[in-house]
Amino acid sequence: MGHEVVWALGAGCRNMTSLQVAPLHPCQQPARFSNRCLQTIGRCWPHLRVLSVGGAGCNIQGLSLLVRRCVGLQVLELERVAELGQEGAAELCREGLQNLETLLLTSTPVTPEALLHFNNVCRNLRSIIVQIGITDHFEETDSPEAKRQYNEMVNKLQALKKRPGLSEVLQIKADVSV
Repeated sequence: MGHEVVWALGAGCRNMTSLQVAPLHPCQQPARFSNRCLQTIGRCWPHLRVLSVGGAGCNIQGLSLLVRRCVGLQVLELERVAELGQEGAAELCREGLQNLETLLLTSTPVTPEALLHFNNVCRNLRSIIVQIGITDHFEETDSPEAKRQYNEMVNKLQALKKRPGLSEVLQIKADVSV
């Protein structure tokens, strides 16, 4: 799906409150769904409550434009988006997400600091679900170094579940230790 399709949908279906346009995987044109699409979604559907978006063409800049317009988002799924760090989380929270209740990060690398930031700033947050695999982080998934780094990353995310306030909110769904 590209910008033209999003624009056409937006012109004819203004009252949608739920939209799922997560990317196909594998995808022949992974960057076709882009920041321009995210901006158009924000313009066309400012009353969205549930949104699932993602892909290689989406980054913090486009997501910021989107959450600035869609202030009522309660459920946000980011699928196959570039790594989400603390700075990105801070920008998204500054721009919107005051009503966010559920954050799903599917095949989207995320840092522990970003998860802590979302949990501390989004006061209505009831659920954070992180679903990752080694292929989300490394191309050479069979190398011992990639396996070591991936296991270390998963262990850091799992350790967050021991923190007060996160234990009942955070779920980590990761490939088993490789």
